[in-house]
Amino acid sequence: MQLFTIIWTLVCAAIIIGYPLYLFNRPSSLANFSKENTSGLFNTVELLSFDVTKQLPGWSFTLDVPQITEEVLSNNPILFYLESKDTCLKLPFNNADMGYTANVYKNIGKVYVTFKSLNDGVSNFYVPYNHLSKVKILIIKSKDQRINGDWGAKPEKSPIHRRLRRAGINWNSYEDILGYFSNIAVIDFKGHFVSQAPKRTGLKTKSSILQSNKNRLYYTG
Repeated sequence: MQLFTIIWTLVCAAIIIGYPLYLFNRPSSLANFSKENTSGLFNTVELLSFDVTKQLPGWSFTLDVPQITEEVLSNNPILFYLESKDTCLKLPFNNADMGYTANVYKNIGKVYVTFKSLNDGVSNFYVPYNHLSKVKILIIKSKDQRINGDWGAKPEKSPIHRRLRRAGINWNSYEDILGYFSNIAVIDFKGHFVSQAPKRTGLKTKSSILQSNKNRLYYTG
C-alpha cells in the first residue's frame, strides 16, 4: 500500500512539473510550423546590408552582390530598400522633397541604383554624401504564396500586394515587410558590407559603365 502511494505521488509530481514545460515549448513549435511552406520545407529570406556612404555624392552607384546568381535572378523575387536619415523605403521610389526619383536594376552579381530629376525624369540628380546610408536586399528563397509573388506588378493586379494590404502591411516600409517576413520565414542574415567607390580608370565614367550593361539589366519595380 505504501509502495502504491509513493508511485502515485511520483506520477502526480511528474504531471505537475511536465505539463507547464509542455505548454512553454508548444508556442515555439507552432511558430516553427508557421514558417513551413506547403511542401513541408522551411521558408527562407536572405538579408544583405550594404553601406553606400562611400559611393556618394553621385547620381548612381553599383553594388557587387554575388548572391544574385543566374538561378536567383530567374527564379527568386528580390526586394531592394534604400535607407536615408529618416526612412528605409522600397526601390524604386520618388522623393518629392528633394526632387529625385530612385530606380534600381539588377544583373548577375550586380545591382545598379540611379537617381534622376523629378522635373524631367532624364537629368541626372546628384545625391549629397550625407543623405543616404544603406541598401537592404531581401532575396525570397521560397515558393510560399504568402511571400512569393509578382512584386513588380501594379498593386491592384498583384495577389501578393492584396494579401499584404488585407494584413495591414506597408510593403514600401522595410521595417513593416521585415516584420511580416519574420513571422513566416527564417531570416538568413548574410552580413553587412561596405561598398567602396569605384576606382577611376581612364575616361570611363559611371554613365558609360551603366550604358554598356543596359541591354542586360533587369528593372525592379
